[in-house]
Amino acid sequence: MSFATRTNALVRAGRHLEASALVEDAVHRGDPAALLMMANWRLYGANGPRDWKHMHALIDRAIANGHSPALALKANLVANGTGIAEDWHAATALLAKAARRDPAAAAQHKLISTLGDAAADLPPAESLSATPEIRLYRRLLPAAVCNWMVEAATPVIKPSMVVDPVSGRTTANPIRRSGQTHFIGDREDLVIRWINRRIAAISGTDIAHGEPVNVLRYQPGDEYRAHLDALPGGSNQRATTVLIWLKDGFEGGATRFTEIDLDITGKRGDALVFTNVDADGRPDPLTRHAGLPVTKGVKWLCSRWIRAAPFDAWSES
Repeated sequence: MSFATRTNALVRAGRHLEASALVEDAVHRGDPAALLMMANWRLYGANGPRDWKHMHALIDRAIANGHSPALALKANLVANGTGIAEDWHAATALLAKAARRDPAAAAQHKLISTLGDAAADLPPAESLSATPEIRLYRRLLPAAVCNWMVEAATPVIKPSMVVDPVSGRTTANPIRRSGQTHFIGDREDLVIRWINRRIAAISGTDIAHGEPVNVLRYQPGDEYRAHLDALPGGSNQRATTVLIWLKDGFEGGATRFTEIDLDITGKRGDALVFTNVDADGRPDPLTRHAGLPVTKGVKWLCSRWIRAAPFDAWSES
């Protein structure tokens, strides 16, 4: 049984102290797999406190020991600025080093090398509505980038859930039936970061204002009933929404703005941008919209909510 298998078995059994002792002993010996596991614990605050300074020190030790996955992880965190200053050029250099020995890193590096500046060569905006403001950008993302996002999401996608405010139990989302996952921290790789930078460019927003990007999967019968993306309260409003279609080949599933009688179905790579608030920053009822039921095939969608001010996804503030 491998080190990781034994540790994960202890965690699943609730034997966290034993798991931590096993990892700490291996970290002391400089085991690269243990260094990387402890780094992930410090990233998310699992089996101990969140500590990004310690996390980077552990990753750097694993890199010094020749661990290629640690190089790829470091590249992701440097690209998205988790616990360290964001530096795109340094991140791509780290990814290039990882690519020499890591096939997954090599595939990502090959794709990144074809993309160029995320803010360059933006498609023109097509106005679909002035009030509320709704714009369409055709072919914002290349097909290869859309495919990358779907492939990254597929192994970890789960049914959309909410926490019942009365019982505290996790239950099916009453208005959205779909699969969902989001990308944060180590999962926001350079391709996902490039997407987020491109979203910031077309929406005219700061990348720091965005919530973690989501991937949504709607199978036949799945839908998102009419709703507002704007929040009912709070000081940092969801001012803008960006939706990007990641695949073609489905039927039904149009995005319907119910108050203005507008239906939109984009093609792979097309992006829809709309403003959720009025001139005073209050939720705009005209932005009520629904994802109509998919009748055939599978609808894959990327979504990103953008706040009025910087958003800290780790503290949900």
